[in-house]
Amino acid sequence: MSLAGFIGVALVVVALHGASEAAEWRIEPAIGVAGEVDDNADLVFRTDEEQEISGYVIDASADFAYRSSLTSFSFLPRLLSRNYGDPDYDSDDQFAKLSWRREGRSTSFSIRGNYARELARTAERVDVDFNENPDDIPVDTTGRTLVRGRRERIYITPNFSYRLSDLSSIGLVLRYTDTTYDEELAGLLDDYNDTRVNIDYRRAWSERNNAILSATFREFDSKGQAPVTGYGLMAGVESRLSEKTTFRAVVGAENTELDDGVESLNPVGSISLTRELQTIRLYAEYRRTISGGGGGALTARDMVNLNFTRDLNDRITAGLGVRAYTTTALEEGVRTIDERDYVQLRATLIINLSPTMSVQTDYRYTVLNREQIGESANSNNIMLWLNWHPRPFTRSL
Repeated sequence: MSLAGFIGVALVVVALHGASEAAEWRIEPAIGVAGEVDDNADLVFRTDEEQEISGYVIDASADFAYRSSLTSFSFLPRLLSRNYGDPDYDSDDQFAKLSWRREGRSTSFSIRGNYARELARTAERVDVDFNENPDDIPVDTTGRTLVRGRRERIYITPNFSYRLSDLSSIGLVLRYTDTTYDEELAGLLDDYNDTRVNIDYRRAWSERNNAILSATFREFDSKGQAPVTGYGLMAGVESRLSEKTTFRAVVGAENTELDDGVESLNPVGSISLTRELQTIRLYAEYRRTISGGGGGALTARDMVNLNFTRDLNDRITAGLGVRAYTTTALEEGVRTIDERDYVQLRATLIINLSPTMSVQTDYRYTVLNREQIGESANSNNIMLWLNWHPRPFTRSL
């Protein structure tokens, strides 16, 4: 699916809204200009081959959204231009996010989607916003950064739920990822798509606690290889510890039938804590999944995500983030290009100069260790932003 196809999905979603329902449309544009310095742009392992780059970045986006009594919709296209005075590193990247949700008396239906077309060098960093939906954090990677090329990735998630009673509900979730690489990466990375279907059952045993049971089915199809299938089962609890704090834990196992006929049974699950106060927002998660990548194979991935932001006063917000993961081959004794240890630490400080203008400083420290090579690399990246968020345009229909 291309960007045109992704936009087509957004237009179909808008058509589903229907003309009879009154809604307020909002258009929220935003533009940011930044200076950037990176002391190891390619995350190479040899210090004598490290390439330091500096330049400027332009980030422009617009959120087209509406909300009514039953429906909410958001489509956010984004253009990101990186300019370093070197054609090997300059890039014009395109992104888009889609979110649509409709509530019924006993049903709800939603569609979320992400589109990204960017250099594999920057895609490897897997930048994650502090307000990112945890389920939308990518669990795939480009496979390597030493060769520059483009990756196009589309992620679509339809979600349907039905309330059986005041205490229980069932849900059906489809997660589809399609990833392609350009000719620069041909022979090094393989195009692939990953389809996963979840059937969920939830039941409340008290006002604050829910039991969760989930069955999953998946197919991973990498170009030039036979499809890999799998299935699994997880169970757990979700507890609202307070009005502002939610705890969730699920554990289970997933069986994967590899292309050589070997089956691999692996533990999977997640544990997370979410806390939202008036001035503090915290999300902490450990997750173990079976995920795919450009190396053409599935791997077991242990991942930690930590996002913390605090409003220091009416004008200043500070944030800290950690994203770390380690991947291992499903077959014992087999190494793949996707095996790695990855850690990225992020610190940010935002100062609001006015209701529409702000300055922002971002610092990222990244460490990448590849098991196949047996070497590690690290980089320091600093960006200083000037952001403009004009007042949104609104119109009632």
